[in-house]
Amino acid sequence: MSTPCLVVLTGRGSARLLSEGGSQAWRLNRENAARYSYCVCVQNRNVHWGGADKEHHHAFMIGRIKEVVESKEAPDRYLILFSEYAEIDHPNAWPGLRNPVRYGTLEEFGVTDPTTLTWQPMPPITAVMPLSSQKTEDEDKNVFGPLTIQEAKAGLALGLGVPETAIEITVKF
Repeated sequence: MSTPCLVVLTGRGSARLLSEGGSQAWRLNRENAARYSYCVCVQNRNVHWGGADKEHHHAFMIGRIKEVVESKEAPDRYLILFSEYAEIDHPNAWPGLRNPVRYGTLEEFGVTDPTTLTWQPMPPITAVMPLSSQKTEDEDKNVFGPLTIQEAKAGLALGLGVPETAIEITVKF
């Protein structure tokens, strides 16, 4: 039996997905997307604004879909909120489609039983983009919003593939 999933080709890296609570800003049918339990994120390194940190076309994260809500980043687009996530590394995961959203199965990504994945709870959302097509210069500079030291350590550890205990942050005033 196969497990259906939503699949997105995203330019956002792990830290940004975690800070935003999931994957956005997608143009999709909200009702259709909300029927799925899982969203597989595949890295797109052909954009330079999202903090991509994985190999191009590698599936790197599976999110358990909590809810599909309107994106505050762009009108008529949606944020796929995750309740928890699991890291994966599945190369050549994008078949070259032009549309960055598709429907598939977890088995395509080597996952035959999602209960065997190491699920982690999503951290608190720390980045919320304004719902505006006209961002101010200050908003553009502060895409991620303020982070706590613990959130920064968690994001760095995830991005670098090391335990949080290996990350030390020094702040000088």
